Amino acid sequence: MEFSWTILLVVVVVNSLYICAMFLAQEADWSLPPHYTFIPGTNQRFLWMQNFHTMTWGDAIGIPLIINAFVHLVVNGLISPWQWLVFLAIAIVDAWGFRKMCVGPNHKPDMGFPEIGKVSWIGFIHLPYHGVGVAMSVLAIWHIFTGDLYGPVLYVALVGGVIYIASFIADIWAGNFDPLRRV
Repeated sequence: MEFSWTILLVVVVVNSLYICAMFLAQEADWSLPPHYTFIPGTNQRFLWMQNFHTMTWGDAIGIPLIINAFVHLVVNGLISPWQWLVFLAIAIVDAWGFRKMCVGPNHKPDMGFPEIGKVSWIGFIHLPYHGVGVAMSVLAIWHIFTGDLYGPVLYVALVGGVIYIASFIADIWAGNFDPLRRV
């Protein structure tokens, strides 16, 4: 598969605009606790978008490199109608599951889910982003195994995967995904 710089540029621009929309939704939401404050009844900080490695490095650099592979597959006509149905199912199930997890009683409140059972504007905007990103990633992985994804497009996607996984691990080490701990 031939690599297209144009596709990569379009993906980076669209992804960046979506990240900006999430950031603006966060900044415009005056109901969120101030940055660097503690969650009431805990010794844990309330996290904003910029506190997550996955929402900064992962979403800004890793995800576009993975999405680039998926868009190359689409442009080359390699996503079949049944794969679009699988894509839609994965995106919906992931967004629903992510929301269910984040509104649960053990989830540490953050900018997307500031209270148990509550979703903020950035949370609503992030849910389809998460679902679509997971769906694109799963189908890209599928196409690695079918042999449709290869060469520079594959290598760029693998670099994106490594960046995102490293960001995820950094969030784990930083305690960003720790459960809510009341004191």
